[in-house]
Amino acid sequence: MSAMKILLIRHGEVGDAYRGRFIGITDPPLSESGRAGCLALRERVAALSPARFFASPLRRAAETLELVMPSGAEARFDRRLAEIDFGEWENLPFDDISRKASPEELRIWAEEPEKMVFPRGESFAVFAARVDAFGRELLAGPSPAVAVVTHGGVLMRLISVWKNLPVSRQHEVLPPRGSLTVFEFENGELHHVE
Repeated sequence: MSAMKILLIRHGEVGDAYRGRFIGITDPPLSESGRAGCLALRERVAALSPARFFASPLRRAAETLELVMPSGAEARFDRRLAEIDFGEWENLPFDDISRKASPEELRIWAEEPEKMVFPRGESFAVFAARVDAFGRELLAGPSPAVAVVTHGGVLMRLISVWKNLPVSRQHEVLPPRGSLTVFEFENGELHHVE
């Protein structure tokens, strides 16, 4: 059996108004530079010939999908690929969050992120369960090459699970916006290719 190529694409840049903010389910469009960066990825993505694309339904991922997907490829939106819901902290810079949050909430977020429940938002456990379920289904699929267009938090979760990294180190594998990361899955083993 040949290796399955998995293309992980983080959505492109969004506008300056969102820079330095925690944008989970906030739904901004791509910026002009974000659109240009995604168009620049199109040839690299096409060269790897993914037949199927999966994407978050949030606007920035949907726009990225439209820009990087070669004609003739199949696409499906999957809500499990949406970014985490930061609840009351949504669309805030960290300084504002640190004034709203209790010291214990900040400690848990920094030291035990797997126990984090964002106020009026999503718990990390629920987020991780939906992303992990998607990841298992992806690896069980029949396609020789698939692409996933999603968000930083989702990609950190997928990659850290695949590399057996603890949650406390997931930030080490955060791909930049508008980037492509490639894995190969063969004989039950995943290898980071690029």
